[in-house]
Amino acid sequence: MPSHIRFEVDADGVALLTLDVPERPMNVFTPGFTAELREAVAQIAQRADVRGAVITSGKASGFMAGADLKDLVGFHATGGGAAEAIEAIAPGGRALRELERCGKPVAVAINGVALGGGFELALACHHRVLLDDPRAVVGLPEVTVGLLPVGGGTQRLPRLVGIARALPLLLSGKHVAPAEALALGMVDALAPADQLVAVARRWVLDHPDAGQQPWDVKGFQVPGGVGALAPHAGASFGATLAQVRRDTHDQLPAPLAILSAVYEGTQLPMDAGLAVEAQCFGPLLAGPVARNLMRTLFVNRGAALRRKGDLSAISTAYVERLRQLYRSEGVALLSEGVSPALIANAARQAGLGESPLTADATAEQATASQPDARAVGERLLSLLALEAARCLEEGVLKQPVEADLGAVLALGYPDWTGGTLSYIETVGLPAFVARCDALAQRHGERFKPTAALRQRAQSNTLFYPVEHAA
Repeated sequence: MPSHIRFEVDADGVALLTLDVPERPMNVFTPGFTAELREAVAQIAQRADVRGAVITSGKASGFMAGADLKDLVGFHATGGGAAEAIEAIAPGGRALRELERCGKPVAVAINGVALGGGFELALACHHRVLLDDPRAVVGLPEVTVGLLPVGGGTQRLPRLVGIARALPLLLSGKHVAPAEALALGMVDALAPADQLVAVARRWVLDHPDAGQQPWDVKGFQVPGGVGALAPHAGASFGATLAQVRRDTHDQLPAPLAILSAVYEGTQLPMDAGLAVEAQCFGPLLAGPVARNLMRTLFVNRGAALRRKGDLSAISTAYVERLRQLYRSEGVALLSEGVSPALIANAARQAGLGESPLTADATAEQATASQPDARAVGERLLSLLALEAARCLEEGVLKQPVEADLGAVLALGYPDWTGGTLSYIETVGLPAFVARCDALAQRHGERFKPTAALRQRAQSNTLFYPVEHAA
């Protein structure tokens, strides 16, 4: 079995753990890595000749990322629910908890990019030394793929720097450069490449009794306070919640889950807080929005860029066909007496990049009874998704990836859907066909599903078979 971690002990009793996940360009959490990390932590704790440890990376590409997104995309396809999602990530969380409670000082020498689970590993160490290079960014970007940090990120970062500092980082997924990371308290020291491990090692030798996190010491309090009575609570939770709902129109569940995990979890002891974090994470990984964001914007977009070097292969004919249909549907809504303001608001709430109406569009006579904005948004999304299915059937597109990437990147179809065909899968093929039939009865034949789409719905044949997520 290939080794994921090199474990060496020097003459002073400092163990050096060098992370090098085989056959991966960047270190990521895998079952094999997690198992070896737990074994290495057990050695640190149990061996009398080990006084402490330094963790670093053996890869020139950086320190560590989190889980491989292709692995996470595949989870949704298994049909597993929230409970299975929590169980799937549990070993990694246990490994990090064992690391910070090993009883001996552990410093991390972060020799490059440390994002997601990589930075969560650093947070579980007792001292963090970051490479003094602007490219060595750290952060927790899980929100950008529809998830939350589930390796303790929503609990350790607020306990380290305070909720008021941590929440903006968690909700934006910002990549933080070394100088700012030091100023915020995300890391404890900066060092040049040739001194990085030595600085971390020196700290271990100088702090033999530092093998415990502050939050595991009796009487610890989160900087700035927690809960509804904290001085920052109105801004951190009240104003932020309003802003998140305004910006996402409740289409993106991850920011709300992060707020819940931080608010509830930080009021509890660490182990209970970690359990809250896991409970908030489970529905995200099991849900379609994270799958859509990961599959289209990261896995499939990345694969397209690797193959072609750019995204110029997006079908212009496809994009223009959808754009014209979108505009004509705006005109149809106006002719039905729907107000221009409601049409624009419906498009915005759905996450569409722009209104289907031109700037000078007006309704000759808006009806007294206006439709629900969410229903109008679903109508617009569904019409474009149906047309994408037609384009695939007619050979305008060669594969579903083109439909989704083209719609999101060139047309402004909402990210949370993953694209037009992913949106059909999100609604569910049978449910989507039923919705289109209902729209066709009310608004015309343009909403009528094709025979091929009906057949696909009857057999529930996905556009993205499980084994071909990318």
